[in-house]
Amino acid sequence: MKTMDYISNDYKALNLDTTVSKVKEVFKELPFVHFPIVENGRLLGILSQDNVAHYSNNKATLKDLQLLFDFYHAAENTHCIDLITLFAQYDTDILPIINNKQEYLGYYELDEILQVFYNTPFLQQSSTTLIIEKENKTYSMSEIAQIIESNNITLLGMYISEINELNHQITLRLATEDVNEVIQSLRRYGYHVITQNKDDLLLEQLKERSGYLQKYLDI
Repeated sequence: MKTMDYISNDYKALNLDTTVSKVKEVFKELPFVHFPIVENGRLLGILSQDNVAHYSNNKATLKDLQLLFDFYHAAENTHCIDLITLFAQYDTDILPIINNKQEYLGYYELDEILQVFYNTPFLQQSSTTLIIEKENKTYSMSEIAQIIESNNITLLGMYISEINELNHQITLRLATEDVNEVIQSLRRYGYHVITQNKDDLLLEQLKERSGYLQKYLDI
């Protein structure tokens, strides 16, 4: 997937000579709450709409607001997953892009990158999400993959979704909706399945009810 294809320049970057009143007008038109400031082809920083909205001197220029600039960016070849991480880290809806010469190339929009990720087989293919858990020192990614594939199921992807003092939680995407057998296999290897499909949950409920019935008959 080439994220470079999604670099946009639909809106021209701001510069230090732009007045506060002009910036306020621009933000009314922009679909973003942050926007890059560029001078002589180089990224100087990112301005938040909130910072300029409360600035009362409309005749001032962005040169007077440089202390309010944030600074973050992505490289032109940054992977989609890393871009989503940066969007979340900086709580932004736009990421300026620079090349290895520190030159400003344009920006990525959050909605565009999320759509790129959504269109991957990881999310698009008919699949099931499972969250499993095991003690920190006993889980193994290679073991999990082997368990999945030994059940003739394609593993679309997996990642560690939570870590605590005792356990690791791993989220799996499986290219099937029939996961009963693989759930049982995971349990045999000591993995606790946190999410279950409906059929598996029904099976557990039936087992519980049959247990209660057996206890009643034994009285």
